[in-house]
Amino acid sequence: MTIQSIFFGVKERYTHGLASSYLEGCNFLTAAVSTPANSLAHSLLLLWGPEAQGDFTRWCQLGGLWTFVALHGAFALIGFMLRQFELARSVQLRPYNAIAFSGPIAVFVSVFLIYPLGQSGWFFAPSFEIRAAEDPEFETFYTKNILLNEGIRAWMAAQDQPHENLIFPEEVLPRGNAL
Repeated sequence: MTIQSIFFGVKERYTHGLASSYLEGCNFLTAAVSTPANSLAHSLLLLWGPEAQGDFTRWCQLGGLWTFVALHGAFALIGFMLRQFELARSVQLRPYNAIAFSGPIAVFVSVFLIYPLGQSGWFFAPSFEIRAAEDPEFETFYTKNILLNEGIRAWMAAQDQPHENLIFPEEVLPRGNAL
């Protein structure tokens, strides 16, 4: 195992979480989000599973909280709708609230759970990226996409930092402790 493959393995494991998926794990052209579980080639990351082995800190580092929140969001949607049906029945109303107010929760579940699980079937890029780091002939669309993301980020850096080009008058600049 080379240094590059070790680096890329750690990078994939630690940076394909929810918050950073749009920075590194998100495919620029197809917006295919790579979840922590997907980057480890699993659909779930359980605290007692083979990856974390009961270690809470390691489980958090691997992205276990992501799957925890996503699964509990699905359970919340089911529980919320059942409760709304129960209330509607008790006051003899049609159960429109259960359907109408489940929208935001359904969006949450589809974005954070269903969509990434669908992506897991063809998320095979980390192993390709490791190989491409060692062999330029094994370059893939995924690694080209990483380069595209990095290039766009570098190109936009000047526009993202407008305060770097501001010119302040001398009287508004800080002068140490003098008043």
